[in-house]
Amino acid sequence: MKNYMEDVVLEVLEEVLQVNPDFCRCPKCKQDVVLIALSKIKGRYASSPVGEIFARVEQSDRQVRTDALLAVMQALEQVAAYPRHDGPTKLTEK
Repeated sequence: MKNYMEDVVLEVLEEVLQVNPDFCRCPKCKQDVVLIALSKIKGRYASSPVGEIFARVEQSDRQVRTDALLAVMQALEQVAAYPRHDGPTKLTEK
């Protein structure tokens, strides 16, 4: 069984990070963003080859990607405001 929204969130996060160089890219911050974003959107699970095909087709749906983008942007703000690592982060000032 796989949640295909995880793939969408990871893709969207990488796209957002390309245009937002100020966000911390440490593994802990990126993982926190993914986990927070996934908790805010509906999962899309598949456990069979047919279900996998439908899930992959749905990944390209504009609304699915928009929902993922919104969740990632909110998660980025939350993680930037309260990072769980010890080093400095850049995106805390507005």
